Amino acid sequence: MKPTRIICLGNPLMRDEGIGIRLALELSFHLAGNPDVEVLDLGTGGLAIMHAIAGWKKIIFVDCAIMGQAPGTMLRFTPQQVNSKKIRMRYSLHEGDLLNTLELSQRLGQCPDEVVIFGIEPKEIANGEGLTDELQNNIRQYVQTILQETGIST
Repeated sequence: MKPTRIICLGNPLMRDEGIGIRLALELSFHLAGNPDVEVLDLGTGGLAIMHAIAGWKKIIFVDCAIMGQAPGTMLRFTPQQVNSKKIRMRYSLHEGDLLNTLELSQRLGQCPDEVVIFGIEPKEIANGEGLTDELQNNIRQYVQTILQETGIST
């Protein structure tokens, strides 16, 4: 099994929904040449997540998440700690739901033992490119926190 994969999710054409993709670029720079941690920009994910997590010891997801916090707040949690209020569809190819995908992966015996999710509260999810200042101004702190989760400090 490979050590750690960071999977960054998001849509950079929907303002703050693109935070995961922006962080994939930053993390890739900091982790270049590190054989123990790989960064993957998986866009909007979907069922491709199942293939991306198979064979890894630890998976770290980074994504925009509406959590009722101040815009720009980043929280760390595990799938077991999520109390989703979203009405979840069942395994649709048209809608990617991270929790459903992880549940299916676990049922198939392909889910890593350690899964961590970093959710970042958006200010704006709307058509357009670029992050709002609330998220853009915290990029460095987000990167440091995620790197600490891997055991690497800046």
